[in-house]
Amino acid sequence: MQMTRCYRMNALVRLLGVLGLVVHSVSAEERVAPGPFTDNECIACHAERDPRLVRQWREGPHAAASEVGCGSCHGDRHEDSSAKARKAQSCIGCHEGAASHSYTTSKHGVINTLGEDKQDWRQSLQPGRYRAPSCSYCHLHNGDHGNTMAPDRGPEVRQWICSGCHSPRYVREQFANAKRQLEIADLKLLEGETLIASAGEDRHGTLAKLRQNLIRHRKNVLYGVGHQSPDYQWWHGQPALDGDLIRIRDSVLQVLRRKLVSDKPEE
Repeated sequence: MQMTRCYRMNALVRLLGVLGLVVHSVSAEERVAPGPFTDNECIACHAERDPRLVRQWREGPHAAASEVGCGSCHGDRHEDSSAKARKAQSCIGCHEGAASHSYTTSKHGVINTLGEDKQDWRQSLQPGRYRAPSCSYCHLHNGDHGNTMAPDRGPEVRQWICSGCHSPRYVREQFANAKRQLEIADLKLLEGETLIASAGEDRHGTLAKLRQNLIRHRKNVLYGVGHQSPDYQWWHGQPALDGDLIRIRDSVLQVLRRKLVSDKPEE
């Protein structure tokens, strides 16, 4: 009788896992050794328990080709491996620079950092279980091992995730603001690249460096609206692009003046 109950419970858990409603739990009879485990051992086990999860990982940005395996985020021990991966530090360790800094300086990032010791990181990545989202809450929402914020998922998925904590109207307003900010940033990027192209040959490489700054600051605007970081929308984003345009115009004029002087026939 006891074995029958256990079998039914395991079958139910597996069924719910297939439907994406719960993460597969381990019964008393199936307890996993503490480890350590290699990535291959993790994949072999989870390919049988939850093939959807392994497929998402293989098709996502953290696939084997990127050299980010199971242990990179979860560690090599089974206990609290999910909780470890849900903390922002697991992501920030690899995603350094503007990507992580724009998040940590945002309202979400500040709240998350201040409340890190009080948060129960064993909770699944679902609405209502976190006061503020960590990186994994948005990018690996509901245990998705791809990237739920990837552009090819479409805006509907991103709006759905944000709506787990915010009102639909607020979400629409923020997305409309983000779209307009990126449109303005793209206009500045186009203007700068058009000016650089008009200068022709760039013998000193000055314009190439300015173009790199232009692209980097446009990306800062994307991080700013995506992470809701005012610093990256305004300080490191739009005003930085304005400064790039001023420097590009000055440099293009200098290049054109040098050409006029060098092309001037001798008297």
